[in-house]
Amino acid sequence: MADETTDTPLRSFAERIRPATPEVPLDAIDVQLLMELAKDARVPQRALADVLGMSSPAVADRIARLKAKGVIRGFSVDIDWEALGHSTVAYLSIKAAVGFDQSRVFETLMGLRGVEEINVVTGANDMVVKIRAHGFDDLRQILANDVWGIPGVQQTETSIVLVRAEPEGVDARMLQALLPSDD
Repeated sequence: MADETTDTPLRSFAERIRPATPEVPLDAIDVQLLMELAKDARVPQRALADVLGMSSPAVADRIARLKAKGVIRGFSVDIDWEALGHSTVAYLSIKAAVGFDQSRVFETLMGLRGVEEINVVTGANDMVVKIRAHGFDDLRQILANDVWGIPGVQQTETSIVLVRAEPEGVDARMLQALLPSDD
């Protein structure tokens, strides 16, 4: 019987893979509602009702349905971490040791301070991790004291973000594409 560290490096990720969410059919009003909420999730239902030309209870029903179907996952605050001094963002490409159970590396990374996102990827590396730090010295501490000591991490490559841009209207453009064309 094979050692658990050399069995199949990706098998343990199978339990993390969620079944694909079934596609939820949307009508034009659902799409418009989502576009309005994407602009401002705190907009009162009465204002949404006015924009959509329907009653507040009808808007509430649609929001409840979209939440129940998983289209709306929640409403959250968008924290500007730069305003709190965490302005250094880096992407860390990680290559795990051959045959090592990568989920163990993944689980350790999940608990590290500053780790915002972990992606298991295809290609030359096994994972890409987004890290946010309070300056370069803090990033160096996270790498040296935390990441590089994780069993199974064979190699890392760090890319520090110099300029970051979030295109405006991404949600609106993607939602607009869901509307039937008038061809």
